[in-house]
Amino acid sequence: MLNKLICCSLITVFVTVLVGWIDGWSRAVKAGNEAYLHGNYDEAQAAFQQATLDKPDDPIAHYNLGTALYRQGKFRDATRTFQASLSRYSEQSAKQIAKQVKSILSQSSILYNLGNAQFKAGDLTDAIASYNQTLRLDPQDTDAQHNLALALQLLRQQEDLAQQSSRSTAPKTEPNDIGRAEALRLLERFSENENRLRRKLLQQQRKSGYRREKDW
Repeated sequence: MLNKLICCSLITVFVTVLVGWIDGWSRAVKAGNEAYLHGNYDEAQAAFQQATLDKPDDPIAHYNLGTALYRQGKFRDATRTFQASLSRYSEQSAKQIAKQVKSILSQSSILYNLGNAQFKAGDLTDAIASYNQTLRLDPQDTDAQHNLALALQLLRQQEDLAQQSSRSTAPKTEPNDIGRAEALRLLERFSENENRLRRKLLQQQRKSGYRREKDW
């Protein structure tokens, strides 16, 4: 069985490579899998990139590339790659050849990791949408539920912080504008509030007990 691996920051992450194409192994996929399993994610990226060139319509090749990009912290690239995997998965479903693909890869798994990459890239609204789609396909996915709750909480806190900043910096009706020194003071206070919020979130995250591994 493959494993759901946990990133050491905010979210429960399912990032593990799949075993290859349904129509047989390719040298690139095998090399990518070996590099990935040894933690050589840059080598895995290069191999999986070649696999996508060898078979550009294969959703699994793009999925594997997305996992290697994610492991290197290239979250926006990973987002685009998981989206490419998702679109190719949908195309294969439309051609009614998804039975073989589904034996290896599920649409909900792609959406789940797409949400993770979006979350880590700071695109919380998109991440929430991806987690919601995951749960529509698999309502019992507790990891998606967990990450969705975190994303919603963080988005609300960011919105509250933005509102506080907006009220603090709103123009006043007095004849004189806020001076440069006052504006700088408000900016410093905003930064201090943001730093306190981040520290608070980190404390909450440490207390939430993220799962290290989960069978898939």
